[in-house]
Amino acid sequence: MGTEKFGHWFDGDGMICQFSFLGDRVHFRNAYVKTPKYVEETAAQKVLYRGFGTQLPGGMRANFLKMPANPANTSIIYHGGKLLALNEGGRPWALEPGSLDTLGEYDYDGGLAKTNVFSAHGKVHPRTGDYINFGAGVSGFGLSGPKACINIYRIDPQGSLLRKAQVPLDRFPFCHDFALTDRYAIFFINSIVIGGMLGFMLGKNSISDNIAFDESMPMRVVVVDLDTLAVVKEFETAPGAIIHFGNAFERGEEIVIDGMYADNFDANETLADVFNPNGRFGGGVYNRYTLNMTSGAIDVVRMSKTESEFPTFNPRVAGRQHEACYTACSVDNGANSFFNAFQKVSFDGASTLVTLPPGHYGSEPLFAPATDARREDDGFVLEVVYDAYEHRSECRCFVQEISRIESVDCR
Repeated sequence: MGTEKFGHWFDGDGMICQFSFLGDRVHFRNAYVKTPKYVEETAAQKVLYRGFGTQLPGGMRANFLKMPANPANTSIIYHGGKLLALNEGGRPWALEPGSLDTLGEYDYDGGLAKTNVFSAHGKVHPRTGDYINFGAGVSGFGLSGPKACINIYRIDPQGSLLRKAQVPLDRFPFCHDFALTDRYAIFFINSIVIGGMLGFMLGKNSISDNIAFDESMPMRVVVVDLDTLAVVKEFETAPGAIIHFGNAFERGEEIVIDGMYADNFDANETLADVFNPNGRFGGGVYNRYTLNMTSGAIDVVRMSKTESEFPTFNPRVAGRQHEACYTACSVDNGANSFFNAFQKVSFDGASTLVTLPPGHYGSEPLFAPATDARREDDGFVLEVVYDAYEHRSECRCFVQEISRIESVDCR
């Protein structure tokens, strides 16, 4: 901000981009979410708020007991007539869907307390239309300090908070996303430890500084019944971290879940300095987890050899067995880079990799099904691509057909 650099990529202010496809024309609109952080720091042209990885200048005294600001910068959802900008460090921010004007922080008519946080990866249930979301929280205090939990929220199609519940945990979770099937919400509690909270509260260091990967700690898998919001089964699997999930579905007594698995959390350090030309972010590997709800067994199969992230799929097959998924990739093209490709992972083994031109870097892909689709993969993969040579971004529309993937620029 101004001449001062944020301490982590996650602390940048949220900007919403809107692409409207009308006939053979594309209309673009963008706007920053006008949080207090954005408004005050933009006016002052300096950092005024603590962040996930950003400390205020002035040492411990300047940061003492200050909580990180919510930059509303991670994801958006349109549900119940509301367009919401999300960040897991706070409550949603509501926007006017047409103009993208900021309306203010949104609490579901008092359903979210000031201390409640709301993840950026809630999911709309494909059958009921309910919006399921969660956030890390505190369920109370014991002799060893605060008791960690996950708060789970179920919101009806009209946008009313129907129910909320707490899932107790043995440690504070770094839990960014979850999987959703017809009957269950599934949470993977990663092998990541958030320690040093006393030092953070005293202003000594940031939350990011206190995150560590524990290679001896298995991932805990918690299965929650959507009707009762109660835990019905738990599993353990190899230590690791899954930041984003693809589709999930039920198959008899089994739950099948696709997730981007990493055996470390080096990504946090890389993303703290994401524009370093000597850095390279590869993402995770595409794993498929099969949980047997009767026997308690868990099976893991790697679905792609290419490191990637941000899985997306045809939303019409959400919660059902599907044929393919699409992910952003970082491939070795002779230079260190961010995401410079994307892939279609076909579960019959015939995957397709599409690389971007040199100096072009992609973002989270989205799949938009064709209105007259006859197959699951009839549609378009949309991706905002940054051109490092021209210092501009463009929306690229990849026309997906069963035999080919073709790029169409939307400028």
